[in-house]
Amino acid sequence: MAKLQLQNLRKEYNATTIPIKDLSVDIDDGEFLTFVGPSGCGKSTTLRLIAGLEEPTQGQVAINGKTMNHIPPGERNVAMVFQSYALYPHMTIADNIASPLKIRKTPSGEIQKRVSEVVQKLDLDQSLLDRKPGQLSGGQRQRVAVARALVREPEVFLLDEPLSNLDALLREQVRAELKQIFKSQNKPVVYVTHDQTEAMTLSTRIALLYDGVLQQLDTPYQIYNYPANSFVAGFMGSPQMNLMTLNCKGQQAMLGDFGINLPDLSEIPRQIILGIRPEDVRLAAESDEQVVRGKVILVEDLGKEQLLTVQIEGSEKTLRSLIPADQNWDRDQIALALPNTGLHWFDIDSGNRLH
Repeated sequence: MAKLQLQNLRKEYNATTIPIKDLSVDIDDGEFLTFVGPSGCGKSTTLRLIAGLEEPTQGQVAINGKTMNHIPPGERNVAMVFQSYALYPHMTIADNIASPLKIRKTPSGEIQKRVSEVVQKLDLDQSLLDRKPGQLSGGQRQRVAVARALVREPEVFLLDEPLSNLDALLREQVRAELKQIFKSQNKPVVYVTHDQTEAMTLSTRIALLYDGVLQQLDTPYQIYNYPANSFVAGFMGSPQMNLMTLNCKGQQAMLGDFGINLPDLSEIPRQIILGIRPEDVRLAAESDEQVVRGKVILVEDLGKEQLLTVQIEGSEKTLRSLIPADQNWDRDQIALALPNTGLHWFDIDSGNRLH
């Protein structure tokens, strides 16, 4: 049985503010589930409902089969790492880490043992333990916040955008550390972020929310390669997937002067949404059958790759292509191949995946 269960959760603040509309997710022991989505989609509200900082309007939060709806936060045995770290500024680092155990009146010998173990696990410098949080760097404060969560040995770990205050280089380093740390805990981890790279690299599964509704719940591989709808397709992936509304003509969708072969559909619609990731749009070779042409209007140098924005002949639509930096191309007349294996098709009305 799942360790953490969210069943038909709904949260209403008033008739027009409903951050969570109907959410059901089971999270197993050892699973790292990330809620991701744009600002205001309901991901942080979900975390607060699990932690007990908010009460659901409808539905249940259950841990080990026990409903938690009316259990106070301090009695739920969950540990939360906040975006701001929420360390006590007047306490030493050692006292900050030990604070959850002192609140529980844990024997002093057990406190010292568990603090020592978690300090070693996180490779925290012993010399930092007598300092105050204001004397630490952002990365060090982040490790202390994680140490305070680990020392509790909770049933569930909750992390609310814990890397957002770190610079890009440090974020990458700490992200790798977090994955190793929580991999060894064998407890459900619920992580909230708007950063898709964090979601892709950390998670065993991703729950993508939009406007309080679960859009897709799946592994990073499935969400990236088989997005359930056009919103998921456009949100996950950097550079963003090319998404274009095209008119259908016979068995083809028309992109400017060029026909793109439609998949096998029960009924050909009047219009359809085509999606293709920039890395799947490559420079055409003579053997390629499905080719479009156009003019390069923008070049973004990414180091080992270049991101080209191409104005398609006979259309106002543009197509972005990610190609190796050492490849040669003609700015005024570039030919791009669109392999069928990279094409994603979505319904024009619902946005749902067709193929």
